[in-house]
Amino acid sequence: MKNKKIKHIFAYLVIGVLLLLAVKKCFEKAPDRISMETYNYTDVIVNDEEVMKQVDEYDSTIPDTFKRVAENDQLELFLDKESIAIAVRNKVNGYTWYSYDVDMNMEEKKLSKEMTNYMKSGISVITYDKFTPGRRTVLDEDVNKTYQKRENGFTVTIDFLQPKIKFDFIVEIKGGDLITSIPRESIEEYNDKLWTPGNDDVSINEIVVYPFLGSAIEKEDGYIVIPDGSGAIIRLDETPKYATGYVAPVYGKDLGYANTLSFGSESFSVKPLESVVLPIYGIIHDENDTGVLVIAESGASYATYNYVSKNVSTKYYQSYFTYNYRTTYSQFQSRIDEEQHVLGFQEEPNKFDLVQRYVFLNGDKANYVGVAKEYRDFLTKQYGFTKKGKNEKDKIPLKIDFINNEVEMGTFNLENVKATSYNQAKDIVKSFIDKGDTNLNVTFKTYLLDKQAYRFQVFKELGGKKDFRSVLNYFKDNDVKFNYYMNYARTNHKKTKFTASKMSRQDLSVRNDKSQVYNYLNDPKYFMDFAKSDMNNLRKYHIDSLAFDGFTGSLFTHYDKGTIGYSNEGMKYIKNLMTYFNDNNIETNIYRGDAYLYPYMTDYYETPICSSNLMFIDRTIPLVSLVVSGNMDMYSPYMNFSSNDDEAILKLIEYGVYPSFILTGEPTYSIKYSNSSNVYVSQNKYLEERIDNYYEKVNDALSHVLGSELINHTYIDDNVVMTEYANGKKIIINYNDSDYIYKDITIKGKGFVVI
Repeated sequence: MKNKKIKHIFAYLVIGVLLLLAVKKCFEKAPDRISMETYNYTDVIVNDEEVMKQVDEYDSTIPDTFKRVAENDQLELFLDKESIAIAVRNKVNGYTWYSYDVDMNMEEKKLSKEMTNYMKSGISVITYDKFTPGRRTVLDEDVNKTYQKRENGFTVTIDFLQPKIKFDFIVEIKGGDLITSIPRESIEEYNDKLWTPGNDDVSINEIVVYPFLGSAIEKEDGYIVIPDGSGAIIRLDETPKYATGYVAPVYGKDLGYANTLSFGSESFSVKPLESVVLPIYGIIHDENDTGVLVIAESGASYATYNYVSKNVSTKYYQSYFTYNYRTTYSQFQSRIDEEQHVLGFQEEPNKFDLVQRYVFLNGDKANYVGVAKEYRDFLTKQYGFTKKGKNEKDKIPLKIDFINNEVEMGTFNLENVKATSYNQAKDIVKSFIDKGDTNLNVTFKTYLLDKQAYRFQVFKELGGKKDFRSVLNYFKDNDVKFNYYMNYARTNHKKTKFTASKMSRQDLSVRNDKSQVYNYLNDPKYFMDFAKSDMNNLRKYHIDSLAFDGFTGSLFTHYDKGTIGYSNEGMKYIKNLMTYFNDNNIETNIYRGDAYLYPYMTDYYETPICSSNLMFIDRTIPLVSLVVSGNMDMYSPYMNFSSNDDEAILKLIEYGVYPSFILTGEPTYSIKYSNSSNVYVSQNKYLEERIDNYYEKVNDALSHVLGSELINHTYIDDNVVMTEYANGKKIIINYNDSDYIYKDITIKGKGFVVI
């Protein structure tokens, strides 16, 4: 009887503790939103080279309406006050860049007033007028422009009187850079009746800065460098290959405004377009003589890259960014009928300082390599982008990801699926080491049902703590780099209390076409909470390296209990997360990392090695590799599924990227219905020959340039490329089936030579 009473008391105590914990959880305060960071863009000059020689002759072709407003050793800045158009004369080579073609007689060409105003205007504003976007320019009626002189340029306050929108536009020159900016604090929508019922609302949608600067009808030795995937170029030919356009959001689409598509509700491409990971583009008017790099320096997460071919809307090739301040979204009126909705608008424009930098390129820097290297220099000066890891081995690294635990839908609910036990992983790694592959980079990937995400946990079903520690000790003894796969940005299958809300107040979910499941995006303000909750376990097992996935495409604008969470805030949350781990001596490696994350990355996983191969692209180039090589090891997307191994191997060699594979210890069939259903071959015994082939050939080339920066990339001939490295080594890659002779050196068909 006494024992029974004690049991009852104990049970009541347990229930009481659980109730207290539940009540405490209910009243836990969510983290406050982060404050927008201050950005001092004038502290940096990218083109700060000492000018040894200047072309002093005045450019007499500059129209009289353009008055000189600033000058330094490298540049002269001229302004047409009526249109805010500019001319920038490069004193190093005498070339003048105009914000539109001043030699074109627009009346003679019978251009409409609307098109003429758009081409001449330095600033265009896209507004919503009764829900319909429309373009307004500074040459329209009822626009006031008030100028103030600055030491290195000017400020103009632009006041669109009819819609009652005004802001400051600042233009300055610093060294060989032109910097344009619109401070967010200067933007005013001063219509007192804006958003009141019955009012003809006119509000900001987008702002466009100098969309015709660098535009060209044709340039014999010119091209545009576009940030599509790994990078691409489009020749400025007299007749375009295809008259079309290309529009791509920097760092991915803002999913906070988008509706979630159901599977089967809309067709989707078998191969989606490559994402834009670099917030840059380049315009080369004369290769190896004159060009310009353009950087979306602040506001990149709200920037969209635009390429417009000649003969689409004008006679000019165009390349420019637009910046989004407000986007319509669907406010649903019915829970069952998505057709019943109205358009919604956020009241406050997105909060970011727009800063766009033009870096003028001279001589041998005026090419796509120079575009990449000047952007690399910008990252170094602005964010301290330097080498973090150190490779002292004589063989290239090989990356192996293991799927350890997955989940699939069982009879009644989601169930765990064992894909690779800890001992299976150890045995597979041992087989590589026994063959002499001693430079290995291994990642464990585990899905946790309780968190509905890929996080850190030791599973009893995979071997438990004992086997896990044994594996870690084996990796340490054999100098195998080990990191754990983490995805703080997304959960699968089900929403959690951390799931963000779209602007429409719906759960922020997105269709994952790869695995045919829905992903739910977490509010980034919780990322630090996730990190702190994981830290004890990471320290317990001495995990000193993490592999983060999910950040690409996860910057969004969202609704948060009466406030707005902005995508640039999300960037800052992620930067703070990386800093937290780095400060705790934990390396952060990132899959498909966007450029703002480069300063925090030790290794680059899933490095872009192709463009979207759109019809109008002339060449795919290693723009990303040229930016990051030497500062971090770059690894390929999983090569399990390559359809042409010979070409893929040559591509890795050309781009300086190491091979990567994803494996399971159990048969691939075990993960057929899991989140990893897109992995259709994963057992080592079926991939061993392919892995050996990739590793042997890529190592034969890239072992000569381990840790060295890719400093040049040249097309010698059709399908023949030469890469050059900082250590003096060169690699010639021949994609042709037949042999190729270069300066008495024979490069076999589908082969390479290191010289």
